[in-house]
This record gives sequence, structure tokens and C-alpha cells, in this order.
Amino acid sequence: MTQKDAVDGGGDDTFQVDPKWPGLDGEVPLKYSVSEIRKVAEDLRAYLKGVEGPAYAEGYTTGTLSSVEGNCRLNAAQIGTWTDARALADTVGPGGEKFTDAYRRFHEAYVAVIEAMEVSASVYEKTNPPNEG
Repeated sequence: MTQKDAVDGGGDDTFQVDPKWPGLDGEVPLKYSVSEIRKVAEDLRAYLKGVEGPAYAEGYTTGTLSSVEGNCRLNAAQIGTWTDARALADTVGPGGEKFTDAYRRFHEAYVAVIEAMEVSASVYEKTNPPNEG
């Protein structure tokens, strides 16, 4: 299903928008809080340290991207045998390459979201005052 199908119709999964959602009819003026956007981006960046830190701390692996890249040697037995664990085990691949790749892509997407929020905050900082009249 395409994004257009999800909104405009394309089967039973069509995304339904509540017609009473404030702002859809243009009666509610939109104003973006630059400080709130920046605060959320700052909070997300703080959590990112847990993904970007060193591979080891106090002699233990940390779960950071560099730790996973250097130590991810997962196999089905290590992940587990319960239903969801087996499904995950089927996707990690030998040596955990797929898991490592997914973790790397998660990190890239996470950083991209933070950067987009920071850019958006800068844009709204410039456009909010003129739009307020």
C-alpha cells in the first residue's frame, strides 16, 4: 500500500482522520513552539549518548553501536526459543550482521530525526513572528 492509498483509500487499512481534529478546518491558528521543539530534540540527543558511547565501560560491553558492531555474535540459541525470539533469530543472520545493520540504521534515523527537529525549530523561529501579524 502506498502512502497515498493509506490516506485516500486503498483497502481496509485506509487511514481515517477524525473530522473534528482541531486545526484541520483552518479555524485554529497553527503556532509551533520553538522552545518545545528544541527541548524535545535536546532530550533525544541526551538519550543518543547511550547509543554513541564507548564499546566498553568498567570491563563490560555497553550496548552502544560500537559495542554491537564489535561484539554482536548472536545465534538462535543465545536469543531464545520463545516465539518472538525465534522470529528475531531468523532475522539476525550469521554473526549478527543483520542485527548490527538494523542497529546502525536505527542510529542514523534517530540522528536524522534530531537534526530535522533542530532545522524545523530554526525555520519556525523565523516564520512564527511574521505569521502572527
